[in-house]
Amino acid sequence: MKVKEVDRTANIAWSPQSQVPIYLAAGTAAQQLDASFSTNSNLEIYGLNLSESGHDMPCLASLPVDQRFHKVVWGASGMAEGTTPAGLIVGGADRGMISMYDANKLIKGEEDALVFSKDKHTGPVSALDFNPFQSNLLASGGSESELYIWDVNKLGTPMTPGAKSQPLDDVRCVAWNRQVQHILASTFSSRCVVWDLRKNDPIIKVSDSTSRMR
Repeated sequence: MKVKEVDRTANIAWSPQSQVPIYLAAGTAAQQLDASFSTNSNLEIYGLNLSESGHDMPCLASLPVDQRFHKVVWGASGMAEGTTPAGLIVGGADRGMISMYDANKLIKGEEDALVFSKDKHTGPVSALDFNPFQSNLLASGGSESELYIWDVNKLGTPMTPGAKSQPLDDVRCVAWNRQVQHILASTFSSRCVVWDLRKNDPIIKVSDSTSRMR
């Protein structure tokens, strides 16, 4: 049953579990066109109120941005400490760009919501995931098997989980293990590689010749 809807061509992310009220972040999707053929790009915040009738979700904030997004995630980093009370929204875009936004400032309409932006990756950044145990750790994946682990408290030089997986390929997805905090999985077009960050080495490799890995 449909509860709510947003008419946007976008990549989305729900606010963290500890965030009340519930929000939805929507970043204009890369390599897509909507019905109006608009070339504008925005990062928007929508509210979710299930007690209200109707399917519409009110747009609470809209920030024009320079790039369109391949992936959007919303992490709880800084919520416990109060440095970013509503967490961080991170978007992966073309040309290796990763952008981080203070969700609280974005919701309030403040101009300095963008807290970090860097074109570290090669090619589009289509894979992002926050560590569920250490909310300051963010994994990102781009082209040429590039994987980085970012500490959002020290956004200098990110670390890598190990040597690049061969053959070089686009990283389709990254996901932290929900039970063991130092285990990270990455998928490519025809294989999945699981990394142990304590060893800085892959521990499991699974191949799929029919290219169904997601």
